[in-house]
This record gives sequence, structure tokens and C-alpha cells, in this order.
Amino acid sequence: MKLSSLKLSLVLLFLASVFACSPEATDTSDSFTVSGYVPGLDTKHMSYSYRNAEGKRVSDSVFVKDNKFTYTGKISEPTHIIFWPNVEKTIKRTGRGYYPAKSSQFAFLASPGDEIEFKGKVTDFVDAYPTGTKANDELAEINRKIFPLMNQSVNTQLKINKLDENDPAIEDLKASIAKLDEQTIRLKKEFVTTNPKSEAAAWYLSDMMIRSHVTQDEAIEYFNGLDKGLANYTFYEAVAQRVEGIESTKVGKIMPNFISNATMDGETFDLNDLRGKYVLIDFWGTWCAPCIAEMPTVKEYKEKYADKLVVLGVNNGDTMEKLKAFVEPKGYDWQQILDKDGEQDLVLKLNVAGFPTKFILSPEGEILNRFVGNTEEAFDVIDALMK
Repeated sequence: MKLSSLKLSLVLLFLASVFACSPEATDTSDSFTVSGYVPGLDTKHMSYSYRNAEGKRVSDSVFVKDNKFTYTGKISEPTHIIFWPNVEKTIKRTGRGYYPAKSSQFAFLASPGDEIEFKGKVTDFVDAYPTGTKANDELAEINRKIFPLMNQSVNTQLKINKLDENDPAIEDLKASIAKLDEQTIRLKKEFVTTNPKSEAAAWYLSDMMIRSHVTQDEAIEYFNGLDKGLANYTFYEAVAQRVEGIESTKVGKIMPNFISNATMDGETFDLNDLRGKYVLIDFWGTWCAPCIAEMPTVKEYKEKYADKLVVLGVNNGDTMEKLKAFVEPKGYDWQQILDKDGEQDLVLKLNVAGFPTKFILSPEGEILNRFVGNTEEAFDVIDALMK
């Protein structure tokens, strides 16, 4: 009896020691891990950047040693993430700045629980691609084709920058860039249309819509071709919202109403409250040089037609603190809201695919005009309307 008790005690002691030495179970439901051994990654740290579920930019460093890195991060939904390698030979410098070339990034799709690995090498671009999940295997399939083309395109632009502006070689080099860019977009379109069940295809369609690499009719066609099994995937939902926005923001439609509490004074904003005057809606951000360049003219027109015209700024990518710090000293005193307030993403809802974007609304709320990119023409239209 005593021997049995002794044996039982020893067994319990052994089990206790095993559990004491075992690592604690960790919850990976909101995290992902990405790693890699990539020859040519001769840097001490990389920089990463992505937008979280609230639309806020998340940035930090990823440490690298002997061409190896491992990083674990937390996310709440599928997210497209990039690591900038900070390897000098991949940085496409031009004067004091540089071209933010996609081919100079480690790009991957992360979902909670994913374990992702990069394989490849770093030359004058990131010739390394993700694996470990179906979405990343598919992303690697297309990026492996287009990254070399994108790198060649930006390298050709760097050649142009070194030439005298009257050099006859420039036209041939520009034609080469146009051909490379056209080939890149064609490959993206082929990837989307031939991989209807792919999460990577849904992401690429969303990205192409943002960059205006597809027409509105193409976007609708490609979206309708995606498998409905992707319906709950974040980037499929983003495309669905943009496609809905295409229909609802066509010239001649009544602008969909939106309400926001993300205002500078904390008061609730309701677009319908602006009925009775013409409205200029300006999508902008402090990071957008063309947006900033046009804002003095926006101020001029707000004051010039104060009795007939209301201006609404919809800021993208800035915090409220940064927004206030920028507009208040300059006297840009028109109504401003942040584009994403809780679940409402106005960039998606209104299919804004470039910055700046300006809408001109009639006093009844009808969309009279829409301008994307260089929107100086909007001011000529306003002059004509105010006559």
C-alpha cells in the first residue's frame, strides 16, 4: 500500500514537472508570423506599414540579422502588408526623394493565424515572394511575373532623369516604360479573370480600382466574375462597396447621404443639411502634394462664392490632430471630416480612386461633376455655375 502511494506520488511529481516545463499555450487567433532567409537582405532592420481595421496607418521596424528575419504582429482581419527592406540598392533615388516602387517591397497577405515565409533574393529589387498560405502562394504567382517588369520600368525612369530634357533618347525610353506598364496591367487583369476563387485576385482587383488601372465597366465585369465563396473576404467586400459606389456616384445621381461625428468641433455632420447651395466635396490628405497645392484655390473659391457655395473637405489618412494642425494656421476654415468613422469608409462608399477627388453637387444634391487627379478644371466649372 505504501509502495503504491509512493509510485503515485512519483507519477504526479513527474507530470507536474512536465507541465511546468512545457510552454504556455498561446492564442494565435489575432496574430500572424512572417519570416525568411533572403540572400542580399543586407540591412539591420526593415520598416513595415499597413492600415488596420480602423483605417489607421500602423508602422514599425522588423529586425534583420544575417539575411534572416522573423516578425509576429497582431491583426483582426485579412490585411495587405509591406516591408520596406531599407537596402540601398533597392531604393530608387531621384534627387532628394525616391520612387516608392512596389518591386522594392516585401508584399504579402496576412490573416489571423497565418505563418508566412519569404523565399528568393534581393538584387536591385525584392525578387522574393511569400508562401505558406494559399493566398500568398497565389500572390507570389502574379508578383513573380510583374515585379521584374515594374523594376525595369522604374529603372528606365531613372535613366531618363539623368538625361538632358532635350535628349532624343527620352522618347524611346518613355515608350519602353509605357510598354512595360501596359504589360504589367495586362498580367494583373489576366490573373484576376483566370483566378476567380483567389483571395489574391480579390486584393488585386481592389488595388487596381484604387489606382484606376481598370475602367468602371471592367471593374464591374471582373467583380461579377469573382467566386461568391469570397463574399466574406475583406478585399472582396471592399470591391463590392466600390462597385456599388460606381453606380451610386455617377453624374446625374443624387449623392448618397452620409453622417459623420469625425468632425473638428465634434458636432455631427449630415450631408443633407447642405441642401440649398452648391457643394464642392474635396477628398484630400496632407500626404498628397497635388491636394495641398490646390487648397489655396479652394479657399479662394469658398470666399468668392460664399453666398452660393459650400465646401466640404474629406480627409484621408490623417489623424484629427494632424488635420487641425495643418488647416487651422492656414485659415482653411471650411467643414472637414475624416473619411473613415467607425464602419463608414467614405473612400470605399463613394468609390474614390485617386487624390485629390472633387465632386460638385447641385443645391438639390445631384452630382454634376466628378474630377480625379488634377482637378483644376473643377474651378472653371464652378465659375460657370455661379454666373
